[in-house]
Amino acid sequence: MLFNYLKIAWRTLFRHKLSSFLYITGLSLALLSVIFIGIYVYHEKSFDSFLPELELIHRVNLDGKMGPEEFLSGNTPPPVGQALLDNFPEVKEYTRMYRNSPGFVSHIGDAEKKVFKETRLFTVDSNFVSFFDFPLLEGDGRTALKDRYSLVLTESTGKKYFGDESPIGKQLQLDEWTNPFVVSAVLKDLPSNSSIQFDILIPNESNPAVKRFEWSWVWLQMNTFVKLHLGATSSHSLKQLEDKMPSLVKTQAAEAFHRIGKPLDQFLEDGGRWNLSLQPMSEIHLGSKGIYSSHISHGNPTTVNAFFFTAIMILAMACINCMNLTTAYSLRRSKEIGVKKVLGTGKRQLIIQFLTESALSNTIAAILALAGISVLLPYFNKLTGKFLQMSGLFNASFIGVFFILIIFTTLFAGLYPAFYLSNFRSLSIIKRNANPKSIFSEHLTRNFLIVFQFVISAALILSSIVVFQQIKYAGEINMGFDKEHVLLINHVEKSGKDQKTITEELRKLPGVQSASLNTGVPGKNAFGDFYVPVNTWEESNLLKDLALASYMVDEEYLNTMGIELISGRNFSRNFNDSTSVLLNEKAARLIGWSNEEAIGNFIRYPGRGNQQFEVIGILKDFHVESIHTEIIPFALFHFTSQSYYPQQLYISIRLDKENIEQTMAGIEKLWLSLEPEVIYESSFVEEDIEAMYQSDKRSGITFWVFTLLAILIGGIGLFGLVTATIQQRVRELGVRKVLGASSLNLVQMLSGSYFKLIVIAFIIAIPLATWSIGFWLEQFAYRIDVHIGYFLTAFLIGIGFSVPFILIQTWKAATSNPVDALHMD
Repeated sequence: MLFNYLKIAWRTLFRHKLSSFLYITGLSLALLSVIFIGIYVYHEKSFDSFLPELELIHRVNLDGKMGPEEFLSGNTPPPVGQALLDNFPEVKEYTRMYRNSPGFVSHIGDAEKKVFKETRLFTVDSNFVSFFDFPLLEGDGRTALKDRYSLVLTESTGKKYFGDESPIGKQLQLDEWTNPFVVSAVLKDLPSNSSIQFDILIPNESNPAVKRFEWSWVWLQMNTFVKLHLGATSSHSLKQLEDKMPSLVKTQAAEAFHRIGKPLDQFLEDGGRWNLSLQPMSEIHLGSKGIYSSHISHGNPTTVNAFFFTAIMILAMACINCMNLTTAYSLRRSKEIGVKKVLGTGKRQLIIQFLTESALSNTIAAILALAGISVLLPYFNKLTGKFLQMSGLFNASFIGVFFILIIFTTLFAGLYPAFYLSNFRSLSIIKRNANPKSIFSEHLTRNFLIVFQFVISAALILSSIVVFQQIKYAGEINMGFDKEHVLLINHVEKSGKDQKTITEELRKLPGVQSASLNTGVPGKNAFGDFYVPVNTWEESNLLKDLALASYMVDEEYLNTMGIELISGRNFSRNFNDSTSVLLNEKAARLIGWSNEEAIGNFIRYPGRGNQQFEVIGILKDFHVESIHTEIIPFALFHFTSQSYYPQQLYISIRLDKENIEQTMAGIEKLWLSLEPEVIYESSFVEEDIEAMYQSDKRSGITFWVFTLLAILIGGIGLFGLVTATIQQRVRELGVRKVLGASSLNLVQMLSGSYFKLIVIAFIIAIPLATWSIGFWLEQFAYRIDVHIGYFLTAFLIGIGFSVPFILIQTWKAATSNPVDALHMD
C-alpha cells in the first residue's frame, strides 16, 4: 500500500511540474537557511560542552564600583583563587590564566630559524591542563607545567614549528625571556566552541608580572576558575557560597588596599564595592553581557536569538508557501479527486495520499538542502567568521532534529491541504467543475497567509535596513580624534634601542607630519586603576574615588592623533611633566570640576605611594572603545611619570595624504636599519577601529543574506499563487476581454488585490519590526534613531521585489487570446 502511495505521489510530482518546482525550490531554500542558522545557533549554544566536568567549573567574576562607575569583570586579582580554596570547603580546586602580550617565538632548527608572532600565548597555573582535562596527544597534563621553563602547545602550533616531528623535549625561545622553554606536552587543537582559546601555555611561575602582584587585590589581570564539589553546584548552594564572599573580601583584601594607600573600610564607606561572584562555565559565552574580560571573547546572545527567530520565520514562510501552492493548484486536481471518491476512495486514504506527496516533496527538498550545505559551508564560515564543519551534522542530535524538522514541515505544510482537498464534493466537481466545499473560506484563509508572509518579509527587510544603517553609523561616527592616515608601529617595547631616539628619527622622514611614542591608541587596551581627586581649595562634595583608564604618551600624541585640547595646556618639553596629567571631559565632569576649574587641581594615585598628578589640561571627549559602550573617564600621563609599567609600546605616525606607500616603505626601511633583529609590524589606526566592528559587520551581512533568501522564498510562493489564481479565473478574464476590458484594466484588477495585501502587511510589520530591532540596538550606547525614511525604503524594496512576480503572470494572462480561454472545458 505504501509503495502505491509513493508511486502515485511520484507521478503527481512530474505531472504538475511548475507547482512541484516552486514547492521544492522554496522549501529547499528555506531548509538550507534553517540548517545553516541551526548549525550556527547550536555552535554558539554548545560552547565548552566538550569539557568533561563542565557543570563543576565556574569563573570568578568581580563586581566593582569606583565612584559612579560600576563594572563587572571576568578579570580578577591574583590571590582570589587561593583565598576561595582556603576558606570554602565547597571549592575543590582552582586555576588561573594570564594573557601575555603578543610576542615573537622562535625555533632554531637544523636548516633555518623559524619565527612566528604569537597572539594567543598565556601564562597559567601548573594544574591548568588537568583542571580542564584538555585532550592530550603527548605528555602528562598533571606534570606538563611543573617546571618553570616548561611549555605546552597545541597540535597545529607544534606542526608550525617542528613539522611532523614530535615537539616533546624541543626548545622554543620567547622574546621576553632569556631562558628557552622546553616543550613538555602537546594538546589536540581546541574546538571552535571553546571559550578558552590558546596556542601556547607557559607557567605563571615564569611570569614576573604575575609574581610581582601576587599580593594585590586590585590588579585585575587574571581569569580565575574554580571547580566545586558535586553537591555545591545547585543555584541554592551557589547563592549560599556567594553570600559568604563579601566577608572574605573584607578580610583578605584589607591589607592590599591599605598597602596602596586606600583603606578598604574607607573605600566601602565612600560608596565603593568590591565583591566576588561565580559564573557557571556553561554560561560564559552567551551569558556575559556587561562582563569585561581580556582573556575570553564572549558571544552575542542578541545576535543568536535574532538568527534563531529568523530561521523560524523563514521556515513558517516556506510552509505557508507549500500550503498555498497545494490549495491554489487544487482546481487542476478536482476531477481526479472527484473520480476517486466516486470509485470508493475514502477521506482517510485521500489524506494519506496527500501527506505522502507532501513527504516526498519535502524529502527531495531536504536532500537538495543538505547538498547545498556541503557546497556552501566554506562560504558560510567565511561570511560568519566561524569554523563550522560538516562532521557536526552527523551526530545523533542533529540527525534527530533533522528528521523531526522533515516530519514537522510535512505535517505543517500538508495537513491543511490534505483536509482541504479531501473535502471536495465528488459529484458536483465532475458535473460542474465547481469550487469545493471547505470548512474555512478559501479566499480569506489564503489572503491571511499571504499577509502573514509579507509581514515576515517586511519585518526582515526593515530590520536589515536598520542593522545596515547602525553599522554604517558606527563606521562614520565622530570618534573625537582623527583616525585617518595614522600608521601604528607595533612591538616597539621589544626594541633594544632608545625608543625615543627611534621616534625622533621617524619624525625626520619625508611624508611624516608627526610621530608619537605611547602605550596605546584608541582601540588598544588601556591601563585601568583608581585615583582620588584632590582640590586646591576646600570642597566636601567631590568624588571620593574615580576609575580611570589611561595611556602614557609624549608631547606629540595630541597632534598625531588629532585629539582636541579644550582647556589648559599640552605636555611640553619646556616643563617637567612627570607629575602632570591630561583628563577628558568625562573624567572632570564625574569628579565635579568644570573644564576650567580642573586646571591646577590634582588626582592622587594610591598605587604608587600616593603620587599626585596635577591636571594641566582637559581633552574633548573621545572614544577609546567601540560605540557599544559609553565614553569612559580617561587620562593621559607623560612617559616620564612612570605611573605604571607598560607592557606594550607603540609609535603612532601621522602621514601626509600624498605618497603614502612611499612614506611607509621609508618607515620600514628606517626601522629595519635601526632594529634588524625586531620584526617590523604596522597597521593603520583606521583599520584597527574598523576591526572593532568586524563581528557586527559579519552579523549584518549574514542577516541581509537570509533576508534576501526569505524575500526570494516569498516571491516564489507569490509567483505560484498568482499563476494558480489566474488559471482559475481564465474564463472570467476571457469574458471581460471580449466585453471590452483592456489589458491594462485586467492587470490592475488582478494585481490590485495583492498590492493591497502588501500595504496591509507593511502596516502590521512596522510596530513588530520596531519592537524587535529595539532589542538589537540596545547593545550600542550610541545608536541611530529609527525614522520614517527606513519604513519607506523597506516598503519600496518590498514592492520592488513583489512587482515582477505579480506583473509577469498578470500581463501574460491579460494579453492572451480570449478565444483560447472561452474554448476551454
